[in-house]
Amino acid sequence: MKKIYILTFFIILLCLFTTTNISQAKSLSDIDTKVKDGHVTLKVNYKGDTYKFFKNGKPVYTGSSNTISSDISKIGDKYKIGIYQNNNLKKVITLNVNNDLKEKTNKIASTETNEESESYPEKLMDSKIENSHINIVASTDNVHLSWDQLPDKDGIYEVYRDDKKIGETTDLSFTDNNVKSGERYNYSINVSIDPSKEQQKEMENKFEEIGSTLTDKEKEEIMSVEGSLSTIVDMPKNEESYLKSKKSVLDEVTDNGKLSTQGKLPKDNMSGWAYRTFIPYSSVADPKPEFKKTFLKGDGRGFSASSNKFRTETNVNTQFTGPTSITMYKKVSQSVRCKDAACTKILDKKTASSSGMKLYINSKKSDYLHWTVTHAIGIPFGSYYPKIDYSYNVMLTRSMASISGKHDKAPNHEFYVSAPSASSATTIYRYAVKSKKDFVELWFAKAKKSWKTELF
Repeated sequence: MKKIYILTFFIILLCLFTTTNISQAKSLSDIDTKVKDGHVTLKVNYKGDTYKFFKNGKPVYTGSSNTISSDISKIGDKYKIGIYQNNNLKKVITLNVNNDLKEKTNKIASTETNEESESYPEKLMDSKIENSHINIVASTDNVHLSWDQLPDKDGIYEVYRDDKKIGETTDLSFTDNNVKSGERYNYSINVSIDPSKEQQKEMENKFEEIGSTLTDKEKEEIMSVEGSLSTIVDMPKNEESYLKSKKSVLDEVTDNGKLSTQGKLPKDNMSGWAYRTFIPYSSVADPKPEFKKTFLKGDGRGFSASSNKFRTETNVNTQFTGPTSITMYKKVSQSVRCKDAACTKILDKKTASSSGMKLYINSKKSDYLHWTVTHAIGIPFGSYYPKIDYSYNVMLTRSMASISGKHDKAPNHEFYVSAPSASSATTIYRYAVKSKKDFVELWFAKAKKSWKTELF
């Protein structure tokens, strides 16, 4: 009996010890964040005697309290927090805070991109991606990512950094410890689900009809409904100058006060948003089954923010003031059909109409811009050819951009933002076909890719 009492006593002690460790592990995270009804409370768990909080580049609190509360800007904010001990800066932490009060997107776009004909899996993926976020807490030695639950057929989230896979997890969080202070990284969480049974059967019948040579794995990849959440992270430095700096991703794509030579318009809030579709190969097989021995000339290039080779381009220029404006310029390149893969024997040349590219302005204010672009441009050699479909939606404040979209899984897509006279552009989104076989998508496959990127 004594042995039983002793064993019970040790079990109780073990449970208490385990519970205490779990509680401590939670409390030792760098930041506790609570968001509700457009209001945030931040609590710093890293010990110091003085704390400095910066919100969107501006100081909002300095003192001994490790906790602050604040309203969240229209769509979100970026915080930098300095932790001091005896007047020495011990640690800098950065994090993003998203507003939980959802801004409505423009559903006029649904009629332009055949949303009504989409299957339930596509609508589910699009809705989940559009309404989700990657939450970031970064210090000099690691980045902690967390996100909302997303649909995925095997429940395994794939984590990418700068287009390279760095891990997998079944959790809703991931910590990257292989980072360097002062560097910039682009993170994304990738998921996929199967199409509806009806859609899958339809595509499998089409594969059989055209005598497809795709492997089962290639067919599965083409048919899958995909989604990705992305964000750009600037790794902090434990330096006073970094803490007080207003540098951000969006700040780099403006010119900060320079004047235009035309009209003397201030460029400190101007930016250009360029979305292009392109074929990365020199040519691809004509997607019309009857024309198996003919080819469509491609653009023959990789991703490039400055290339003038593309199928289509929409370029939206924005300004908060001087005047407040959202304008779109659109271009369509000539399409070429060839007798041979090298395109030495040209059969036909035509340029599709640009009328399928449309801009919808949801909000145009001096502190908030919101617009939607839709795109449905066909191959101009007959009505039986498919259209290249995509749409995207941007909600923009001076400190943050929330950008979401969806598109066909061929051809390649690239999206950049830059200042009018900037020497480089910031990548918002890129999508690449895996092989020439993916251009089966251009003919009949209906599965789409949904994506979202947030810039702070």
